[in-house]
Amino acid sequence: MNESITVLNWNLEKGINLEAGARWAQEQRPDIFFQQEVQPDQLARVSELLDMDGHIAVPRPGSSNDNAIFVRRDGPLVCTEEYPQAWAPWHAPANLAVRLRDADGTLSPRQISAVSMHTCYWSPEHRLTESRWCTTLAQPGWLAVIFGDWNSYRVGTDIRWDDYTDHAFVANRTYDCAGRRHTDVRPDRELLAAGYVEMARHAAEHLDQPEALAPSSGYRDHPGRPKGPRYCIDRGYLSAELAPALTSFTVCDSPELRRLSDHLPLRAEFDFAQMRTILHRSAAMYQPHDNRHAASVRGRHPAAAGGAA
Repeated sequence: MNESITVLNWNLEKGINLEAGARWAQEQRPDIFFQQEVQPDQLARVSELLDMDGHIAVPRPGSSNDNAIFVRRDGPLVCTEEYPQAWAPWHAPANLAVRLRDADGTLSPRQISAVSMHTCYWSPEHRLTESRWCTTLAQPGWLAVIFGDWNSYRVGTDIRWDDYTDHAFVANRTYDCAGRRHTDVRPDRELLAAGYVEMARHAAEHLDQPEALAPSSGYRDHPGRPKGPRYCIDRGYLSAELAPALTSFTVCDSPELRRLSDHLPLRAEFDFAQMRTILHRSAAMYQPHDNRHAASVRGRHPAAAGGAA
């Protein structure tokens, strides 16, 4: 019987160190793996190396660094639907519905919207739009787990932008308001306003794991930027109802992982029994009222399928 559910997230830099990165991820035995910067021809190879079923987002013009989600075969989570998100202004999010599999093979009545994000590195306005789309999955009774490279910061982050001579980077990571540049924390603010819980914060504040707030990026030297890791732009969010099931959150760090990517992997552990209780709990939620399709859409999230209710 499963005791825990292992969730992994990693922006594996442009898929360059694909083989070594996938081998490390496979050793962690994730039940679901959220990945960013997957190249279009890599999905089958990563799926093979992980022995997981891969789902890649709709490709968008402008970049080949796509988002993907991998689900362990015969694991505790089952992908029941996949939603293309072609509306995205930059990278489309990968978006699945997953349900929990019981020992007898039956699936949970409630589902989780699983989302892998990589928000736009050069536009704070796009990032705000992308984060606002995530809020459509936070409606009452719905459940979501969202991981991504947010290219922005936590609320309360204090950055001395005068220390940067890379002015393009400053312009990318800040936004103008009343003639002043402000550190872009708006995606985090939007998600928190919608009721999501950031996993690292929750682990630090409620699970006695302050190391969960460790930096996740900055492992490459760039001219015009201070050296060394400073901030966590890779973050995971979940519906508040799921927070009691979170048992640990780790920013995985080693010299080898720093060599493989400019981002570190994130690992979350969930208690299986608590997840089962939540996913079998009844909840009042919006459902479409078209009787002609009631049987086929029962349990689906209209916003996850592409349109907000």
